[in-house]
Amino acid sequence: MTHWNDGYITDIVYTSNYYRETSPVWLATASLVLGHRPPDLSKPFRYADLGCGHGFTALTVAATCPNAEVWAFDFNPAHVESGRIMAQRAGLTNIRFQEASFADIAAMDDSALPEFDFIVSHGVISWVSPENRNHLLSIIGRRLRPGGLAYLSYNVLTGWAGMVPIQRLIQQLARNSQDRSDVTAGQVLAYLDRLKDGGAAFFPATPEATKRLDEVRRNDTRYVAHELFNADWNPLMFSDVAEAMAAMKCTFIGSATLTENIDSVSVPPGVQTLMADAKTTIMRETLRDFGIAQGFRRDIYRRGAPPLPPFEHQALLNDLELAWTGRQPEDPFTLATAVGTLTGSSDVYKPLLDILVKGPLSIRDVRELEPFAGKPLVELLQAVTLLLAAGYAQPMLPQGGTAAGRDATERLNRVVTNIHVTGAEIPRVVVPITGSALNIDLLETVTIGVILAGHGPDIPTIARHVLAELTSSNRSVQREGKPITDPADALSVVIEIVTTFMTVRLGFWQRLGVLPPPRPVKNPRASR
Repeated sequence: MTHWNDGYITDIVYTSNYYRETSPVWLATASLVLGHRPPDLSKPFRYADLGCGHGFTALTVAATCPNAEVWAFDFNPAHVESGRIMAQRAGLTNIRFQEASFADIAAMDDSALPEFDFIVSHGVISWVSPENRNHLLSIIGRRLRPGGLAYLSYNVLTGWAGMVPIQRLIQQLARNSQDRSDVTAGQVLAYLDRLKDGGAAFFPATPEATKRLDEVRRNDTRYVAHELFNADWNPLMFSDVAEAMAAMKCTFIGSATLTENIDSVSVPPGVQTLMADAKTTIMRETLRDFGIAQGFRRDIYRRGAPPLPPFEHQALLNDLELAWTGRQPEDPFTLATAVGTLTGSSDVYKPLLDILVKGPLSIRDVRELEPFAGKPLVELLQAVTLLLAAGYAQPMLPQGGTAAGRDATERLNRVVTNIHVTGAEIPRVVVPITGSALNIDLLETVTIGVILAGHGPDIPTIARHVLAELTSSNRSVQREGKPITDPADALSVVIEIVTTFMTVRLGFWQRLGVLPPPRPVKNPRASR
């Protein structure tokens, strides 16, 4: 008898993560930059997340885009319950969590599901059986509307080939363990260290596999277990996915990893020459993967892929606006890519970053400024793409979102920040003007939660509530890595932190719509 989990581990839940590339605004922006008409986010749209986990991505879409109808599917009831609870507490009525396997969804009658403008599936198709992968792709083929975008991310064989023997050994070790999977993960990694230190020739013979293993072990043990313990673990080639998607009438248009759409900064020069001579997209992308030992792809597919007419393309690009993420500008601008560190010209990136830090960066406005005035739009687009890729900026929703979106986002952020009182940890906040989320440290998340709860406005009051929340969740304030045991001393440290937040970070979060704007100061003479 086949178990309901079909070989996927379920004794521990997955980590709660967020990936900017899965947001509608990121996918729409990537599609636009790549020359294809994106779904119009100013109008009602539908979004589906296949294999949603705890559903933080779907919740973010539902809160920031009240005009969206969001569906989130997962076969694990624990994940679905978690998502439903958060949606209910945040009062989100435009999201539906459904417990269903890919086979269940594929078997649904067409009348049971609508057509979607976006279908995303992050980190799924390499970790399920070929049968389940086919079910997932068939759902996209049936339910993605013409002009809709599909996002698929997966491990690639060119970067994981050396890990195949290690993963097989890990599975054998895990099967012999009676412990919970996250506990077993730590034991398995320790065993591999013993094997390596014992002189096993495999490791020096496959340095890329050792590098991958080191990358994996830097993650939460729950992530390690979900990455390597499943019965099905199948790094794929681009051709495997592209050919299957072509059968679903979906065409590859580019990568959500934006640098990979610019060959000059993402592929060795000699490989670029071979790619230029390639006759098909499949050959081009396969050469790319060999060129950089690609380990993970974030592919965007479109149902129907006619290029935008030039005039309409330019008009839509002019409307594109970016918001600053809070990452401090560097001069010179640098970006780590698959082929090394890129250093950008200060003449190009410094004025862009200066504008970005002060407020929204509009493509229409920037085109009138030096050094871009009178120059081809493609030069500005490349610079903007690299700012996004480096994490300095996020694309904004049309008109910076809506008042309803800000209200719903505030409710969701209250739920997220309240979770820390229970001892859990989601160090991020949802940003209403970008339809996305930003990862921040735990203490800043708690401070934002305290302000959203209405505590303050004076700094000592905010600091006392922050310290109370840390204490109630068995967390401590630390100095140089050591807990501060004296309550007065701990409060003094928190007051310093909150003072910095209120003087340096408050305005930033207000501009993003995460915190309410400052109240206008009443003029006492105006009432006379």
